[in-house]
Amino acid sequence: MLKSRCIGSKAKSYKGDGGMKFVNHLETETFARFVHGFEQAHFMQTPEWGEMKSPSGWVSRRIGIEHQGELVGAALLLIRRLPLIRYSIMYAPRGFMVDFTNREALQVMTEGIKALGKKQRSIFLKVDPELIARAKDISGSSEPDQTASLPYKPNEIIRGMEELGYRHQGDELNFDGVQPRFSTRVSLLPEEEEIMKGFHAKTQYNIRLSARKGVEIVKGAEADIDTFTRIMEVTGKRDGFVTRDEEYFKRLYRILKPKGIVELYLAKINPVKAIAHLQKQLDDTQRQLNRLDKTEGREKDPVKSGERAAKKETLQKKLLRDTNVLQSMEQMAKEHPDGLVVSGASDNVFRDYMPNYLIQ
Repeated sequence: MLKSRCIGSKAKSYKGDGGMKFVNHLETETFARFVHGFEQAHFMQTPEWGEMKSPSGWVSRRIGIEHQGELVGAALLLIRRLPLIRYSIMYAPRGFMVDFTNREALQVMTEGIKALGKKQRSIFLKVDPELIARAKDISGSSEPDQTASLPYKPNEIIRGMEELGYRHQGDELNFDGVQPRFSTRVSLLPEEEEIMKGFHAKTQYNIRLSARKGVEIVKGAEADIDTFTRIMEVTGKRDGFVTRDEEYFKRLYRILKPKGIVELYLAKINPVKAIAHLQKQLDDTQRQLNRLDKTEGREKDPVKSGERAAKKETLQKKLLRDTNVLQSMEQMAKEHPDGLVVSGASDNVFRDYMPNYLIQ
């Protein structure tokens, strides 16, 4: 799994007073400082992401808005020439780094891009800001209103952008957009147990179960990207989405890793721990079967006798299944004594070891 770190601290907010102006070019260092100081910044808004996109024909521009000489908003603008015709398209990954409740900031940014777009003969601008449209609590309930604590009203922001000429394309739930509809950001500042409390009880259980089964999370290097790519291909084929090739991920790693923007994490099975866990399970199952064997024929109630027989059959199946898994794990230990990577995306092998839960 390639993970981006959460960039920046809380940014300043300014009330509109007519003193803002559009800046159509920002120096890389100035832009980078703003990105790293903006609370909601995304790695796709960094200068490095512009470099990442250049081989596919995108030219990046670093733009912004100033208030009394101070930079208060910015955006990474990608421009791409269309083949055969003298027009281009523009895309601001994850939208603008501005206070979306500030109408003046949005208007100045929009008008500045429109003027720039005319010079570039652009036919449209696409933005996909990470704005909360609806919110639910950990149980999945949206009642009471979970958006009440937000500093903005989601519908009001959409309405305000539509008044500036934007067209909302709807709430697609799959992979219809340029970027994923849903993304997760978890603050790592609290202690681990506090973070765990924010997860659903079943998620907490699966995370701990994965660790008990011998899954470990390791930080990968560029040499591990071939493994990551293979697992991504398995995931894409199984879940029905297109993945990138190995060279794409290597380029992403080489450009973003030196800046501390991404890390590669992999989940691997530690065979020693996994075998110990399986042996413990087998011993426990065998003890339960032994207890049932000792009381064989003592139950007079036909209903309870049937329940006892069903329980014994279930335990016997579990014993056989775990024995087979143990044999596979012992073979794996011979072939991969340092462990076998099973997740970076989501492989099809050992899925019941829940590596995708632990890695997240």
